[in-house]
Amino acid sequence: MKEMNRGRNLVNRFSMSFFFATMLLLLSAKTFAGKGTEIKITVKGLGNTQLILANYYGDKQYIKDTFVIDKSDVCLIKMDTLLPPGIYLAVFPQLNNKYFEFVVSEPKIILATDTFDLAGHMKVEGSAENKVFYDDMFFLSEKRKALEKQNALLREAKDEKAKSEAKANLQKIDEDVKAKRLSVEKDHPTTLYAKLLRSMREPELSKDGPRNSKGVLLDSAWQWREYKAKYWDNVDLTDDRLIRTPIFHNKLSYYYTKVVIQNPDTLIKDGDELLSKMDPKNDLFRYSLVYMLNEMAKSKIMGFDAVYVHIVNKYYAKGFTPWVDSTQLYKIVERGRILDPLLIGKKARNIVLADSTLKQMRSLYDVKSRYTILAFWDPDCGHCKKEIPKLAEIYHKMKSEKIDVEVYSPGIFDIAEIKKWTDFIKENKLDWINVADPYHQNNFRFEWDIQSTPQLFILDKDKMIKAKRIGVENIEDFIKHDIDPKYIPKNTAPLEEKKEVEEH
Repeated sequence: MKEMNRGRNLVNRFSMSFFFATMLLLLSAKTFAGKGTEIKITVKGLGNTQLILANYYGDKQYIKDTFVIDKSDVCLIKMDTLLPPGIYLAVFPQLNNKYFEFVVSEPKIILATDTFDLAGHMKVEGSAENKVFYDDMFFLSEKRKALEKQNALLREAKDEKAKSEAKANLQKIDEDVKAKRLSVEKDHPTTLYAKLLRSMREPELSKDGPRNSKGVLLDSAWQWREYKAKYWDNVDLTDDRLIRTPIFHNKLSYYYTKVVIQNPDTLIKDGDELLSKMDPKNDLFRYSLVYMLNEMAKSKIMGFDAVYVHIVNKYYAKGFTPWVDSTQLYKIVERGRILDPLLIGKKARNIVLADSTLKQMRSLYDVKSRYTILAFWDPDCGHCKKEIPKLAEIYHKMKSEKIDVEVYSPGIFDIAEIKKWTDFIKENKLDWINVADPYHQNNFRFEWDIQSTPQLFILDKDKMIKAKRIGVENIEDFIKHDIDPKYIPKNTAPLEEKKEVEEH
């Protein structure tokens, strides 16, 4: 499937911002009873043109197929197979990609409208679920008009009485919509639409937090804790139909990036807990797992690769991802295997390389300082030529302040470039431990995942990894804050791994 270009004219979205951030509705009562699907769509004024059938999946829209609208303005969609239940889109290229949404949940659907107002003039036959869907859409459309009117009156109000009246009317509109939602849930309890209404509803929280006998609040974060604990209460995490609406993606994304505390241990714990509520054979499990893996793969925040490695080791390497082909699975698992020894908190692998004379071997483990800065760089790398001299300045500054720090610096180059390396060392007074492997006899490039340069790590006295792929500008702050937690770093932004460097 290819992702559909929405274009700029997406009509009749029926959104009410004060109720829901996104009003995307899905109806589906049960599995199909028939063996195929027949959808008849009539759009007056669009004879002899095309209709693109698309569907939601997660936060995207995908093209399913293209069909012809005949000269009598009718498009007949017939399929031998059942379409998965969900929100589908009838997209009209002739109208600059305007479209209307409808529900596929029954084997036969009849819809009729015109080009003046695709959704607003919709007539439904043979589909009880689409009738409920559009009845609600029409209701929201009328309430939206009333909302706009009252907002205008509120803006133009000249006295408190007029303002109070407009606010009261706005409150009434809000209550009417909520009442309508509850009535749909009550009157159509077997529909997926009712299930979605519940899933969009915010969890109800206690009015007050836990207090002791003297009335003192015991937990200042009680609202967040309760909200997080109840976040998924209204969502059926076993129903794959949710995946064919962006509602689930939005809830998952907000939970994983905003509700859950953004540190590796918490992301691992809460991610596992969420996945445990799903059936590993279901699409919801697959979607959620892939989403989490991709979020961690693209994250630049230092240490988040621990979450990536956990997901790979617990799920991808243990047979929970049958949808991944063997080649791709090998790459993912291998990537996790490479990153695992490089996680923050792991003991660094030893490196033993020759010094600048290529005669004396120097071992990383022989460095006895409280902090070791491990600096991989290439004398032909333009970024290295800017950053390594800056590192030398910081190194000398910390040394002058009696900070027990040393730099162990492997150069990455071929034997033909050794003079460039030694000249750069002399010109920039890199009076630290300079080592290299110009004959490529050592495997450190692979073991340390050196795909680009420069790469800087900070190790403690026991050679445990404290920071990785850190920017030169953050090194002094990091070490001083580690020595004294009361030290206020100059740069308070979350530490990011440096990835905008030259590739080899």
